[in-house]
Amino acid sequence: MHTRPRSRAVLATLLGLVLSTLPACTDGGSKPAPAPPSPGAPVGPSTTMFGAAEPADTSFADPAPTTLGVRFTSTLPGLVAGVRFYKGPGNTGTHVGALWDAQGRQLAQAAFAGESEVGWQQAKFAQPVRIVPGATYTAGYLAPAGHYAAAPNAFDGGPVTIGSGPLTAVGGGFAGGGTLAFPAQSHENTDYYVDVSFSPTESASHVPDAFTPGYWSKWPATARWKDPAKLPVGVWMQDPTTPLNGSDEAHAFAALGVNTLVGLWDWPKEDHGQLAAAAAAGLAVVAGGQACDPTPGGPAGAAAWACNTADLPLAARAAQLGGGTLAGYQLADEPDMNVPNGTATGAGCMPPEKLGGFAASLRRQDATRPVLVNFGSGVAGGARSPGCPTDFAAYTASADIVSVDFYGLTDPSSPARSKGVRVYAATAARARKLAPGEPVWVFLETPVQMQGASLTPSGAKAASPAQVRAAAWAALVNGATGLSWFCHSFAAQGQQVDACLRDAASAAALRRVNADAQSYARYWNAPPVLVGVATQGAPVTATLRTAGGRTAVLAVATDTPELPDGGPATATFTLPDHWTGKLRTDDGRTLTATDGTFTDHFDAYQPHVYTLGG
Repeated sequence: MHTRPRSRAVLATLLGLVLSTLPACTDGGSKPAPAPPSPGAPVGPSTTMFGAAEPADTSFADPAPTTLGVRFTSTLPGLVAGVRFYKGPGNTGTHVGALWDAQGRQLAQAAFAGESEVGWQQAKFAQPVRIVPGATYTAGYLAPAGHYAAAPNAFDGGPVTIGSGPLTAVGGGFAGGGTLAFPAQSHENTDYYVDVSFSPTESASHVPDAFTPGYWSKWPATARWKDPAKLPVGVWMQDPTTPLNGSDEAHAFAALGVNTLVGLWDWPKEDHGQLAAAAAAGLAVVAGGQACDPTPGGPAGAAAWACNTADLPLAARAAQLGGGTLAGYQLADEPDMNVPNGTATGAGCMPPEKLGGFAASLRRQDATRPVLVNFGSGVAGGARSPGCPTDFAAYTASADIVSVDFYGLTDPSSPARSKGVRVYAATAARARKLAPGEPVWVFLETPVQMQGASLTPSGAKAASPAQVRAAAWAALVNGATGLSWFCHSFAAQGQQVDACLRDAASAAALRRVNADAQSYARYWNAPPVLVGVATQGAPVTATLRTAGGRTAVLAVATDTPELPDGGPATATFTLPDHWTGKLRTDDGRTLTATDGTFTDHFDAYQPHVYTLGG
């Protein structure tokens, strides 16, 4: 059971009050703020589902005339101005696009004009079409010569999420023939890179069931996370008792801004002072709870890890050890990639009902602490191994804390087009949509994680401190409400568990990112509101948040397959309600927004914060 989220209407009212009290920019008294828009008019910036994303296969080897489409939903009411599609070199001829409702009734149609040879194309309807939240619509276009963009199996794991806006692509479709038709057929869950241009008519959060820190009130052990000015920042599987520099690693991590240990070695069977060391350094602990079932008649599968005489139910074990710092239990690692008992890495999926049984076992043993599950590429990116569910929300429903890892910078097994800071934005956005109202913690790499991997055939390189920082910002901008560090190294000389403490660049990266997380924690813990971004150069991802009576735009430059190391960017932002006024930047500059827009420059992987009203 989750705490009741604030309604969209309340969020809109709060945002409106904050925006209305900010001083209007007069530019010397010559330009007043614009009049409020008429009811039902667009108040938010235009947005899309896929942005500037490019398919790996831009010209599928099918010459037949075909209508391609995408089914989508929105969390906000608004207006669809037109249809977009990605055009490859073989997709020639005259293109026509349309929008349909869930019953296949055509709502609007438009011809594409002035097309480029390749890239995203857009057709504008004569009149925008009003859509409502929660309903399913289909946008499509006719490719008269075939050779359309296609990504088979893209929807295998559910919705495709590129960004964290109000729109979600839920499936692709096609229809054969030389005339435009409702694309009702499907094949291999293919994404055909069809999109829409959408503008909301409410300046509310596009996450109507957004997480808030009040969520932590459900458990006595999580009181430390209720403060909206603080963000949980964890580190994975460390031994806090390990001696280091005259103290121990618990204090070393605390000095870098880590406040939570996620997983303890051999816990709960063995502790050897780990909880006490964490408590002495002021660290919370989410420990690896053993999913055993000490009572008969539990859910199916719960007894698979049955307790024996050496095991104590978790609440008793925590009390025995003095578990005041124990904030929760870590149930499983990547069950969306590892088959039933978690021993066969990458071999398939643990059945969701088995994961649910294990979670119920933990809660029966101790109902005073939440259950964390760390997910991998299934929840993070929709990749489906054998036995995986078609809806990964079946997994997140078992967790009280949704943790997710997808090592988008240094994993040598990931293809080049799947690497980059931008992966962290998509990972957070997808997890956020799969876990409504719940905290989402995103794992980060360190510069040392794959150090030496360049000696392998993969050619992978270590992440730079700038990339690591940008990855954290991309995750937070797109919905993460906590961070976790993976500090292990798999260098050529062998695995090192605490490598980030032994490497100066990694330690410095942790310290800086953790400081960023806490400096803007009130914003990261606030419901997001859509802000439009148009860029030249590298892409920029952004969000608008209101907290403590102030509103800010938080943004970071990312990368593309063509710009794998990022690059400079010029970004033009569009604010809701045509807001006009002064903005104060994080580096001390003053900018002006006129009729809702302002422009700024980013260096590669640079973040910026713009406080409205100065």
